[in-house]
Amino acid sequence: MPEPLVIRASSLPGYADCPRRSAARLFRREIEDAGYQLRTTANGIGAAIGTATHAGAHVALHERIQRGELAPADVAEDAAITDLRGRVADGVEWDEVSPRPNTAERQVVRQLRMWRQMVAPQFVPAHVEVRLEADLAPGIVAAGQVDVAAGNTIRDLKTGRMQRANGAQYGMYSLLWQAHGHQIDNLLEDYVPRAPISKLQPPAVTTAVDIADAEAAATTLAKRMVADLTAFRATGDPWSFVANPSSMLCGERWCPAANTKFCLSHIKSKA
Repeated sequence: MPEPLVIRASSLPGYADCPRRSAARLFRREIEDAGYQLRTTANGIGAAIGTATHAGAHVALHERIQRGELAPADVAEDAAITDLRGRVADGVEWDEVSPRPNTAERQVVRQLRMWRQMVAPQFVPAHVEVRLEADLAPGIVAAGQVDVAAGNTIRDLKTGRMQRANGAQYGMYSLLWQAHGHQIDNLLEDYVPRAPISKLQPPAVTTAVDIADAEAAATTLAKRMVADLTAFRATGDPWSFVANPSSMLCGERWCPAANTKFCLSHIKSKA
């Protein structure tokens, strides 16, 4: 029996922006098996910094669960820097906010310190990094990794240059968590901005997410994904996945489908 196809909760917000770009990432093997050649895009430094900040926060929280106190700041920061260096070694695309390794490391440390100062005191964690799965359709599984569960509250840490709408992701977390026998009363996003090192680290922002709306978004997008993939399997037509050339992330820098036969909808310069 073939391995089930896994749809990650974190992929849902991007699918709403451009289904075809998301499909090129999520269903790459099936698309290439259908005869399309997709491009490879570089990993961005912003994602690497975000993941490293997560790594440090999780080290601190695991210690809180096991021993009643957050891990020492230097221990959590060392873990975050080690994580970042590993990701940079694999190759990343730098940007104007994080143009070099030293800057990125300093940003990780100060983001982690801001999280420790403003976010960590707000809750007592019960679970950290819990991966959950549930069947969506035959051969298709929804999966998500909950950052933090504290009482009946799910919290997720986000970083980046701007705060984005991630309600569908959190809605899937809520559905998965309840499917495994838990009650959910609150969905919270803890956002720590990534800012130029020449500026002070902005404060963390905690945002409450409407549970019913987030769950509706997750359910609708997950169904759309399954329907689109089913149509593509039957026809091999790229238009099984709607393209959004108006997306801010439309282009070769961000999309594996751009400038390939799988997607001709993006804006191109005149010959």
